[in-house]
Amino acid sequence: MNKSKIAGWVITAAAVIASQFIPAEEGNKLKSYPDGAGVWTICEGVTHGIGPGMVMTEEECSDLNKSAREEYQAAVVDALRVEVTPQILAAHTSFAYNVGKGGYRKSMTLRETNKGNFAAGCRAMMNYHSSGGKDCRVRGGGCYGLYGRRQREINLCLSGVAP
Repeated sequence: MNKSKIAGWVITAAAVIASQFIPAEEGNKLKSYPDGAGVWTICEGVTHGIGPGMVMTEEECSDLNKSAREEYQAAVVDALRVEVTPQILAAHTSFAYNVGKGGYRKSMTLRETNKGNFAAGCRAMMNYHSSGGKDCRVRGGGCYGLYGRRQREINLCLSGVAP
């Protein structure tokens, strides 16, 4: 049972934001490929059940992407115990989409947010700045894009924190 206090309109608004934010971060590849950590990936970063040589159509990816975003948003909503804004929920959904549901549930981002420390929760996303054992804050390390993603997730998240 969902113990979240998140209103339906917040969930809907966050889904709209995430439906634009996540594709901009992930891209959409119709042929499977190993991501920076060596995990087989397709479409907008979907990894579950993906292996080498898989190919999907635009329509198949569109359906898979929507389903994946909904799945991750539901996991975030289930884990949150406080009311949040659409921007915070969308940023948390993108973050969970990237670090995984287990990583999100164990994250300082979730812990701080559930304590009501919204800005600290947003900033804690930067604790996840590595991929495949590489520090993505370092230019030329092959994963610097992840550092930029974290900055954009943090900015989106903070835009939903009251001044």
